[in-house]
Amino acid sequence: MSSGDLGVSAFPEGESIFTWIGTIKGGEGTMYEGLSYKLSLRFPLDYPFKPPQVKFETTCFHPNVDQFGNICLDILQDKWSSAYDCRTILLSVQSLLGEPNPESPLNTYAAALWNNKEGKVSKP
Repeated sequence: MSSGDLGVSAFPEGESIFTWIGTIKGGEGTMYEGLSYKLSLRFPLDYPFKPPQVKFETTCFHPNVDQFGNICLDILQDKWSSAYDCRTILLSVQSLLGEPNPESPLNTYAAALWNNKEGKVSKP
């Protein structure tokens, strides 16, 4: 799967169809522009009825990404739909880079910095 013009791609890793490696590029006009990130996608046996586990393999300092690469994104949790495919997931993560949800942070330090950048008062 490749959507090079959108800056996302993913391919199976090795022989397993359940483990993929994805790449996303930071969106134009965001602080991540010009950066490229590697992600792992691990699909459960009951996919597409359950979401894959998606993690950043490249370090990413972001309000919704923790130090282990875990991502807080609603479509990977309670808003999952079996209609979502690999491309949709990667485009959603790419969009999250430029539009984080600092109200649901995995990285509270990054969220506080983001809120300060946006002129918001951060909670203690």
